[in-house]
Amino acid sequence: MWNDLPPPLAAAIEEVRALAQQRAWQLPDAATLAEARRLLALVGAGWPPPQVQVEPDGQVSLTWEAGPRGWLTFTVAGRGTLTHSAVIAGDDYGQEEPFGDSLPAWAAEVLRRLWDRPLQ
Repeated sequence: MWNDLPPPLAAAIEEVRALAQQRAWQLPDAATLAEARRLLALVGAGWPPPQVQVEPDGQVSLTWEAGPRGWLTFTVAGRGTLTHSAVIAGDDYGQEEPFGDSLPAWAAEVLRRLWDRPLQ
């Protein structure tokens, strides 16, 4: 399950492995890892790389910081959904969408808005 992960995801897991043992954090399960791997592949081309983190409950989040323009976080939890929250140019965004083989429409739109450019 831990083999062949994209480097940012592997690094995030290594970062919390000790916390998982010391503080009873959960490591991501196979479904969450599959969603995180797919999400990284979908946003990997044409966008700045996100910061990847494993949350205490085993969810995986990808966060982009765009300076004064704002920030955006996508989160997957192995349930077939993508949750996103953002503050972009002073506007708050938040939604959960079904997540399959492509980036959900509104998630793609807030990513585009964060970087203020056409979809890649």
